Amino acid sequence: MTKHERLLGIAAALLLTLLSVSAVVAGDWAGKYVTEDTKGNTFTITLAADSKAHGEKQGHVLEGEWSVDGASAVIKWTTGWTTKLTQDGDGYTKTAYRPGAQVTDEGAKATPVKRVD
Repeated sequence: MTKHERLLGIAAALLLTLLSVSAVVAGDWAGKYVTEDTKGNTFTITLAADSKAHGEKQGHVLEGEWSVDGASAVIKWTTGWTTKLTQDGDGYTKTAYRPGAQVTDEGAKATPVKRVD
């Protein structure tokens, strides 16, 4: 085996390890959460293991996709809004971002989130 082949093998092993760790971290977020929308109404969010997100508030059904960003799950809804769930000690908080806003911008006030499943 040449030096080049060994380096490629090591690089492939590292990539597989990183992808496996990402999958485990993403799996940690999969579940059901209850919080409030920006108007104070009950907002239920379900994060599926396949990175799909489903939401329900005031009889409206939301669809989107989510990904892990550090200590947060960032949900991009088909409406253009973005929701960021952040682990805060033993609990969670939610921040909402209007269409066009970046998650690095200041969002709506942080709202407590309860994980129910």
